[in-house]
Amino acid sequence: MTMDTMLEPLSHIYNSCLLPLDKPLSIIPVQKMVGAHHTLHNPAHGVLITGIKTKDELTNVISLLAKTYPGDQPVCLNTCFSDSMTTEQNLKLGDLTDGRSLKNGQTLYLYVAPREKGASFEEFQEIIAHLRAPEGCPWDREQTHLSLRNNLLEEAYETLEAIDHTDMAAMREEFGDLLLQIVLHAQIASEADEFSMEDVIAGIAQKLIRRHPHVFGETEVAGVKNVLVNWEKLKQQERADNGTPEKGLLDGVPVGLPSLTQAQSLQDRAARVGFDWASIEPVWDKVLEELDEVKKAATPTEIAKELGDLLFAVVNLSRWFKVDAESALRGTNQKFRRRFKHIEKNARSTGKDLHSMSLDEMDVYWNEAKGME
Repeated sequence: MTMDTMLEPLSHIYNSCLLPLDKPLSIIPVQKMVGAHHTLHNPAHGVLITGIKTKDELTNVISLLAKTYPGDQPVCLNTCFSDSMTTEQNLKLGDLTDGRSLKNGQTLYLYVAPREKGASFEEFQEIIAHLRAPEGCPWDREQTHLSLRNNLLEEAYETLEAIDHTDMAAMREEFGDLLLQIVLHAQIASEADEFSMEDVIAGIAQKLIRRHPHVFGETEVAGVKNVLVNWEKLKQQERADNGTPEKGLLDGVPVGLPSLTQAQSLQDRAARVGFDWASIEPVWDKVLEELDEVKKAATPTEIAKELGDLLFAVVNLSRWFKVDAESALRGTNQKFRRRFKHIEKNARSTGKDLHSMSLDEMDVYWNEAKGME
């Protein structure tokens, strides 16, 4: 479609759909939508999808838009046939989910109204930038990368807790809180001319494309294991191309990770180059061997050392069962909390003090809580 052939329907659409002339409008050819996995525009702006000629194209576009917009999102459908154009106003996106047949020679132009204020990433960046501006919030303005370190850690753990509980409402909220931390750090860096949010996104996007040649290129890789092996090879090649000093395979595992997570990450990386047993039987044997060495340890120093080895061996067993050791232990911690709270609750209701209760008395309530799960 040329600019000349676009001007007439665009003028009609502006008039028939009552589009404001002072608001941004994204214009996207249907070819850019068909086959895409996510919408390519800012949902805070109105968007016009042009050149829809088949039912399959319309169905594909509606399916893609439904990932970004609610079913009651206002849309306006314009049908161009020969030299005439008709308009259907007051439609909702959900009205078009079943698609509709198009006559030969018909072309559809679908206008989707902007989403509610604050629903786009760009608008969110503006909110954060405003908070950091001279007329913004005193607290936000004084934050630094270091002062926000604990906030980032806290939000990450709260997000994990929501995931562990499979609480979708909490996950949505905590992902937002986590996103706030990332955008805030990017804004601080942008103000210092260090890097921008766009730099962050471009960097990770390029990395993902570069390290997935089996998806975005011609490389053929079979199975998850070979994907991970190829990933490590690509990382090494990137370092060589960038003149970065060569790192060991385990150097990429942050030392600040929780110990169980760090242990499992170390084991995963070593396994990628074949440093692993061929079956699970030796893994079980190693756990029993380390347990026996704990029993034989004679001094506090030896006991601590052997317990560390035992924990490392148990983490490896978790890895073989494809269980995240950190999540498994966190789940057990939560279970212990629930059951102990049940003991405390019943102690209070019977007027007893925990310090005066026997283990047998507490076990009754413990088993009661266990039976309720």
